[in-house]
Amino acid sequence: MRSQGQRVPVIMYHDIIDRRDRNAVWFDTTLEEFQDQMKQLQEWGAVPISLDQLYDHLTKGTPVPETAIVLTFDDNYQGFYDRALPILRQNKYPAAVFVHTGFVGNKEGLHPKMDWTELQELVKDPLITIGNHTITHPTDLTKLDPEAQRKEIFEAKADLEQHLGKKIDYFAYPEGNNDLITQGLVREAGHKMAFTVHNGPAEESPNIVAVDRYIQTKLKNAWDDRETDLKGGVLGVLRSPIKDAPVKYQEVEQEGVKLGLITGGVPTSLMSPTREGVLDFIKRTPGSVAGINGGFFAMAAVAATDNKMVGPCKTADMPEVAPDLEQFRWEKLRNRPLVAWSQKEFAIVPFVPESMHDASVFADFMPDMTDTFLAGVWLVHGGVARERDDMDTFSSKDIQDARKRAFLGVMADGSFVIGASLESVSSANLAKAIAAAGVSEAVLLDSGFSTSLVYGQSIKAFGHSTPTNPSRPIPHAVLIKGVLDPATAPLGAPDPAAPVSTDERPHRRRRHRRK
Repeated sequence: MRSQGQRVPVIMYHDIIDRRDRNAVWFDTTLEEFQDQMKQLQEWGAVPISLDQLYDHLTKGTPVPETAIVLTFDDNYQGFYDRALPILRQNKYPAAVFVHTGFVGNKEGLHPKMDWTELQELVKDPLITIGNHTITHPTDLTKLDPEAQRKEIFEAKADLEQHLGKKIDYFAYPEGNNDLITQGLVREAGHKMAFTVHNGPAEESPNIVAVDRYIQTKLKNAWDDRETDLKGGVLGVLRSPIKDAPVKYQEVEQEGVKLGLITGGVPTSLMSPTREGVLDFIKRTPGSVAGINGGFFAMAAVAATDNKMVGPCKTADMPEVAPDLEQFRWEKLRNRPLVAWSQKEFAIVPFVPESMHDASVFADFMPDMTDTFLAGVWLVHGGVARERDDMDTFSSKDIQDARKRAFLGVMADGSFVIGASLESVSSANLAKAIAAAGVSEAVLLDSGFSTSLVYGQSIKAFGHSTPTNPSRPIPHAVLIKGVLDPATAPLGAPDPAAPVSTDERPHRRRRHRRK
């Protein structure tokens, strides 16, 4: 999760041949094709990085060049040594070679392999990383029994380390095939990272021993996917200390939009077994002095009582993260902002559905995390409002409709903020208004009829689902614990059951008299 500010494609090559003839296979690359691809990388401004750099990036969040890419070569082909290596050295491009030890030194046939002397030369080159690719290159490791898999993985690693005098940290599954048993053996053998064959940037991989790779024929697709992901909302990872301060309420008008803002305090979230109002959440939660409606839920009907959330969710009183099991919507949720916090730290990361339902991923990112849920769109980043085009690429189709809108984030001084528009507004205009109000980072919460901002016992913003119910009941709320600032503490609470005048009541079809 630490690496989610970037998208790094990993490319897989095999043999580099002189020319394509009837003996070539589809995954061979001719020397001319390889030269053209290296020129293409230069034109794109791509910066090849090593496996060590990629590993540190994925596991520690270590920054890599914005246009980083990784080049890998499977099967220990002589063509790598004779044709690719001089070009890589000329351009000072790092690369990795995955070796199947049972074929080392086999110079026969149309696709000869490097020998140990050549590999010993490579391992001394700071540009080249040698990795494990089993002994015999089984077509599908998962079809072997665990002991046979163990032999292929462990003995190949030991053989490489004995001949090369260097620890082998990386592994590539032959033809990408693996399962949880195979992954477990790869970890047990001492590999830090392993690669599959599946289209997708490294950051969106299921885990560190199942890192995605594109085959070289998909190089253009890999770069396009990277560009699409970045345009679609990948902004980086926000990590901010939670600054406790007196809880204040203020109403401001910025960029022509009236806002209600509650700043300070410490956030917590709560799930209802059905649905209820934000004020009800506050009343039954000791220490809570303010709150707002939270994440998005699957069943939007006003009368519904279902509490299933869209995206993973955890509250402080839940023992573990509840995953979103509806995989049909995962792709639509990709790169939306996932909010997480502990008692000390607040974070926003782009959501990767393949991995961010796994408790171990959250534990690695924020070991003391108490709360997480999926928000709608990143509204403000670094104090700058996001443009409409950036939001529209991956958000819901009604993102720019005029309606009451709610948000959550941090102010420029580090204090927590929840807030809502006091009038109907598009997400783009909301972003401009809250940025002008001093909000440094913000994400969109469920809005429209769900909008409900409560300070003390006073409802400050509401969605008006009916004249007697200020907002739609919800299954999830974000509450603020702390001490109300005396200067802004409400003197009393309005009667929640009292009729509320509104210009946003549900539209009623006008009846026409029959003539």
